[in-house]
Amino acid sequence: MSVLRLSENTSNTGPLCFQKHILLCGRRRSGRSTPIHTLLQNVTVPVFGYETITMGTRPDGWHEIYLFPYGTENPQKREENHVADCNTKERVICTAIFDTLGVQLLCAPIQGILVMDEIGFMESGAENFCRTILKRLDGDTPVLAAVRTGMDTPFLRQVMQHKKAHCIEMRPELFKETEQQLRPIVQAWNDRITEDSRYAQTY
Repeated sequence: MSVLRLSENTSNTGPLCFQKHILLCGRRRSGRSTPIHTLLQNVTVPVFGYETITMGTRPDGWHEIYLFPYGTENPQKREENHVADCNTKERVICTAIFDTLGVQLLCAPIQGILVMDEIGFMESGAENFCRTILKRLDGDTPVLAAVRTGMDTPFLRQVMQHKKAHCIEMRPELFKETEQQLRPIVQAWNDRITEDSRYAQTY
């Protein structure tokens, strides 16, 4: 496995190119999600997928984590999207929500850019969800994903070693460089999807 900075070439895919998915990899608070939001601000094609959001801390110190369609405005806490609770030492995970709602969001019949924010160790026990992520990485729909590192699991190794993905090591000081180097790739995705859509409508 090789997570490389933007200034280097990946070991198995060569220089950054629009034919590959982009995985923004890093530990907690490395800023994996920030470039995703910035890079997608000006795209004209549909954006779909999922994002997990930590919504508040309970008096007992536990954090509540919820799963939403990517880009949800005014996200609300509901039992059906409450995927996990955690503190600094323990976690309680509802794999069934990953395997139902999560898979539904990954498999939406949309021609656009697929966002996975984030891929981490919590969902490793959700077999259907993990299998669907790997299947989407096998495909041609462009994926822009945040991947949490720091805990080695077989599933995360499969994601980060995927032959159709570039792994980008994220650090806060690389935000600007990340955006500069990835913006042309995201624009190329946008242009390709737009052209494919026009072709499909014509024929």
